[in-house]
Amino acid sequence: MSSRKLEVIKNQEKRLSRRLTVDTQEPYVSIRPIIKKADKEAAYTLSEAYADNILLNWITGAIKDKEKKFDMYQDIFKALIRTAASESREFAIQLNGCKGVLLWSEGHSDILSVGNVMSKKRLWGSLGGLATMRATLIHHRHLSKMKKRIMAKRDHLSVNFIGVLPAERKHGVGSHLLKYVLRKADQVQLPVFAEVWGNTCLGWFQKFGFEVQAEKNLSDKEKVCIYYVVREPEFNPETPSTTPTDLMAALKLEPPREDSFASIQD
Repeated sequence: MSSRKLEVIKNQEKRLSRRLTVDTQEPYVSIRPIIKKADKEAAYTLSEAYADNILLNWITGAIKDKEKKFDMYQDIFKALIRTAASESREFAIQLNGCKGVLLWSEGHSDILSVGNVMSKKRLWGSLGGLATMRATLIHHRHLSKMKKRIMAKRDHLSVNFIGVLPAERKHGVGSHLLKYVLRKADQVQLPVFAEVWGNTCLGWFQKFGFEVQAEKNLSDKEKVCIYYVVREPEFNPETPSTTPTDLMAALKLEPPREDSFASIQD
């Protein structure tokens, strides 16, 4: 074999070794906004992640058929995704082909409350009418009251929904998504607020520095505790202070997704 061929083979082996090293030891992580064509896939991911969530089961309690309930979850989450994208496309993000999805917002806004979205999507009839409306409004009042009491008039960010496909859990998917928002918060020196259901979720949030500020049972019948948690920013003396008028600009967010304006009222 000629020296030239040997050199080519060695170079190929080096390139192959480099690719294998990158693929196996440094997994590629891609966090990006959810595009219009991925709405359905992202809604499915969140529906799978929240399939046993006590709050959504409480709200959709009038639907006994599991398939119909899951379809309704997808409708709700699709509306939430588009609503988030109507503020900024970065408020609805996914990791590596919708293995995980996170919806977040500027904290003073209630745009991602379930009650707000459901009223715009006219979903009450499918969910059981007055009973569902009452359950949703009770929860919305609890959340609004707690957030106002805890955050007062402080600017903050909110983590509204975060979900990972069951098969992808314990691989760092949720951690990558949450850290994306926490980095944003640290850059502008803002706290992050979240509503957390149950002790398992609470323990996960606490790993990232969230601390319990208040707690409340979901209802008199459902003895499941809801925790209201806050994570203070890691101090950076070089970060300038922000005001309500320049907060969105300070976050350097991408503009709203073009399709979201027309579809939000569908």
